[in-house]
Amino acid sequence: MTEREKRGGVWCRIGRAIAWTLWALFCLAATVWAYGAIYFDGPLSRGAGNMVLGILWVVVTVVVLFCIKGVSRRSLGWGACFLVVLLPWLAVRPRQDRDWQVNWARTGWVERNGDALTFHNFRNFDYTSGCEVTERWETRTVHLSNLRSLDVFLDKFGGELIAHPIVSFDFGPDGFVALSVETRREKGEAYSEFGGLYKMFELQYVFGDERDLVRVRTNVRKEPVYLYRVKIPPERLHQRFHDCVKVLNELHDRPRFYNVLTANCTTSLRAQTPKGRRMPFDSRMLANGKLDELAYEWGSIETGGLPFPKLQEQARINELAQVAHADPAFSTRIREGRADLTLLKGTTNVGLSDTVRFP
Repeated sequence: MTEREKRGGVWCRIGRAIAWTLWALFCLAATVWAYGAIYFDGPLSRGAGNMVLGILWVVVTVVVLFCIKGVSRRSLGWGACFLVVLLPWLAVRPRQDRDWQVNWARTGWVERNGDALTFHNFRNFDYTSGCEVTERWETRTVHLSNLRSLDVFLDKFGGELIAHPIVSFDFGPDGFVALSVETRREKGEAYSEFGGLYKMFELQYVFGDERDLVRVRTNVRKEPVYLYRVKIPPERLHQRFHDCVKVLNELHDRPRFYNVLTANCTTSLRAQTPKGRRMPFDSRMLANGKLDELAYEWGSIETGGLPFPKLQEQARINELAQVAHADPAFSTRIREGRADLTLLKGTTNVGLSDTVRFP
């Protein structure tokens, strides 16, 4: 055997070793994913029942791998075991008829009549200083001609890297209409980042009053919340509102699953925007506690001429919100004294497209 043939043989062995390693890593990752699919979305009770079922599936898969001889046959055996999980999981569909927690008990929708938009199941829960909750679902009407600005609340409940954004549309004399994109949870169900990678939660667009969606975070949960004014021209403002309402109506008719990566409180708002109008993706959209920093760098928020640390410092609204807890003018009070949040006068006079579906 020549020296060249020897080198060729070495490279072939290295190539096979790399291919085998990659295949083994893929199988390991897929097996871990399949166990999670059984645990979170399996047919038995989430917890003990699905955990036992998942362990049994792993044991059977390992036995199959050890009992079958030959790489090709083992791969086919593993693939068959994986399909036993994958095919039923793909058949799992989102639903509207679960036993929901009170915060997500109803889904909203919007009807249009000329300039007027009527929100049904508009959430406006009340909270006492003792954290007692009064459930309240309302019908609220706003006028498109009054739409004038867009604000973003950033609830940094998970520290500097994890946050929850709430967008709020200012309709002037009609008040503020806030939107929170959330996981719709059943009674007894708690949020889970790992469960959010599967089909554990349905996705819900919650339109409501700031005295509900913001106050529950600043005053009841005592989470740090920051408020910023978005720089956006009138036409884009109406398009953004159009996109949010369109998804709300779609979810009312056809539920979807939440996903912690592709359909969460931040990526859902980005995904609903047509590709030609989307902001470029940035890793801080996943580590969304940095969204305000990202928006400042892109020039997407009003700054009042302040450097970012100073802007962020004055953007925190918890103290103002707690002082204004019982004030009907809550939305105005939390914006007082902010040069970057000066309320706009007049209206944008840009209407929504008549092609939007408002059932």
